[in-house]
Amino acid sequence: MRYMPKWTLFSLAFALASCVSLTVNIYFPTAEIKQAAEEIEQRVRTGQGAEGLQGRLDFAPARRYFSLAISLGGADAWAGEEVDIDIKSPGIIQIIESRTKRYKEIEPYMDKGILGETLNGYLALRDKAGLNLKELNAVKKLMDAENAERAALYKEILTANKVELNKENIAKVAQLFAEAIREKLKAGHWYMVKKEPKEEWAQKKKEEKK
Repeated sequence: MRYMPKWTLFSLAFALASCVSLTVNIYFPTAEIKQAAEEIEQRVRTGQGAEGLQGRLDFAPARRYFSLAISLGGADAWAGEEVDIDIKSPGIIQIIESRTKRYKEIEPYMDKGILGETLNGYLALRDKAGLNLKELNAVKKLMDAENAERAALYKEILTANKVELNKENIAKVAQLFAEAIREKLKAGHWYMVKKEPKEEWAQKKKEEKK
């Protein structure tokens, strides 16, 4: 085995340490993802869908990579940088379009209080009273399809924006979407609230800000 010069070993160790530091210290863009969630939910619930997204200019990746380049040594990768979250990747656009079409079917069940929004960014069956077996199965099928696409969306938001894809970050994105969804709910729709030691349903009132 050939002898490896000390400076080569030092360079390799520094490079590995820098990579680890970047992985650990990547800044999670909470405010930016919340803003993106509000825009997506607004589009879904108003029927706008992904209209106009594909024509946007996006300089976020360039800014992001520049931030990563100057973050060697352990500084937060996006700290001090203005970050635009990319919501126009093909995967995100496809989900927005699909969810927008499905919302037309979901909304009547929301109006009747059959479906409600949870604290973790997903739909839940709130009240099945009055539904026969066929209707109940149809509602569950619709709810499961919606929840599956929401889960895919939360992952795609992270992937498209080069944020580490792990359970913790997926849960953070889902929580931010849950907050955005509650803000965009129509008056009369139901959502979960935390009231120690349990969760319970609350109804959106007309005077609440959408």
